Amino acid sequence: MRRTNIYLDEDQLRALKHVAAEERESVAALVRRAVDAFLADRFKDRADWGQRLDALVRRIQSRLPAAVTSEEIGADITAARKEVRQAHRAVRETNRARGR
Repeated sequence: MRRTNIYLDEDQLRALKHVAAEERESVAALVRRAVDAFLADRFKDRADWGQRLDALVRRIQSRLPAAVTSEEIGADITAARKEVRQAHRAVRETNRARGR
């Protein structure tokens, strides 16, 4: 767990402290639960991402020669991801140097 700061108005903080006292929990625990609920709701439609990724890999493999292994595909994806990250990093550094 990592520490972070959030800014709340007085009414929000007062209400959170009241609920925390009623439930005998810390304000931090309530905030974590609220964030968990928010994220679960936000990503509920993405719960099947693993299945969709597997289906994508199967479609790609069906178009490749049988000799190409899933490890080779994974290595290619990893290499491509590294290239994209390096390109993004170069753009950010260029923008910083230009004062953007």
